[in-house]
Amino acid sequence: MSKMTVNRVWVYTFSVISLIILTGCGDGSADKQEAKNTPLPSVVVSIVKNVSINPTRRFVGRTEAVEDVQIRARISGYLLSMDFEEGQNVLKGDLLFEVDPKPYQAEVSKLSADVRRQQAALTNAKRNYRRGDELIEKGFISAMEMDNLISSRDQAEGSLAASNASLESANLNLSYTKIIAPISGRIGRKSLSIGDLVSPDSGVLVTLVTVDPMYVTFDISEKLVSESAVKNGSQEERVRTLPIPRIELPNGDMYEQEGKFDFIDNRVDPATGTVEVRAVFPNEKGGLIPGQYVTAVVSSGSSQEVILVPQVAVSEDQQGHFVMVVNKESEVEIQRVEMGERIDVSWVVEKGLTAGAQVIVEGIQKVRSGQQVAVIEQTVKAFDTAPNK
Repeated sequence: MSKMTVNRVWVYTFSVISLIILTGCGDGSADKQEAKNTPLPSVVVSIVKNVSINPTRRFVGRTEAVEDVQIRARISGYLLSMDFEEGQNVLKGDLLFEVDPKPYQAEVSKLSADVRRQQAALTNAKRNYRRGDELIEKGFISAMEMDNLISSRDQAEGSLAASNASLESANLNLSYTKIIAPISGRIGRKSLSIGDLVSPDSGVLVTLVTVDPMYVTFDISEKLVSESAVKNGSQEERVRTLPIPRIELPNGDMYEQEGKFDFIDNRVDPATGTVEVRAVFPNEKGGLIPGQYVTAVVSSGSSQEVILVPQVAVSEDQQGHFVMVVNKESEVEIQRVEMGERIDVSWVVEKGLTAGAQVIVEGIQKVRSGQQVAVIEQTVKAFDTAPNK
């Protein structure tokens, strides 16, 4: 091959290589330019602020009568009368039922006669004892005869005491033939009819409950009770400092009168972290009925400064709760948080967030930690609807 041919080959090779290099450089610049022009993913954020609230908490509860009495028969007999109407209010001491008293009156008469006989026998025994006491001093009777007189007197006293006890029991049974109301309240449905044979084994004849006032029992969070316990050790003071409760009726209406706490249980349920409490409500009109399910609404008496985030912003994994925040460089970060109580659609953050943080509330699924994003501030915040009552 001639020298001229070799030179031509080298020139051609150099040109091809230069073209490849120039072409490669041109493609990289285009990619970078295209990436630069690609818009950043947009996320909606909520700016964290300290919010002053009077938190309102809701708990499912049940109404209970202050007194709930089951009326039962204490003796056996045929039912003569029922002196009440089902569902009416009765007063303490009112006659409810009457059992046939004739057998019990006959027993009282019989035992009364026996008491009189034993009383006569005791009188005679005492008279003989006094005479014997005089005669033994003069030596007219022996010591054995005197002992018999003393024994007769003591036996007569014992027999009289036994007869009196039997008579008292018979009078008590006779009194049980009239069944009276032990408390004032509203009477329930009867379980027997006139003429039925009743006995202590007949079960509950009717129930009687008080309706004014009315208890409402429900479970509240351990934290709410603990806050009161720290300031006030005694149960009386703890009860007094708990927030004022109200109740929402099953139809959604709020009961017109406020209640007050009167009891806190002495232990926490480890399964739920709650404590059973009881509130008492006036019920003059009888609108509350024992056994109703109601919603107890407990409002704090003082405002609190808290950090709230929408519940949709909070996620959870094996390490606990976290939120996605956008830092000053517009990059996404994972922020670990400790959560408190839920209030409507928001959640109290106890640790992990400070005022001013930008928490992502929309678009969490399309971003990852370290990614740059375009921020859109939320115009209507979820915690704007949190109660401030």
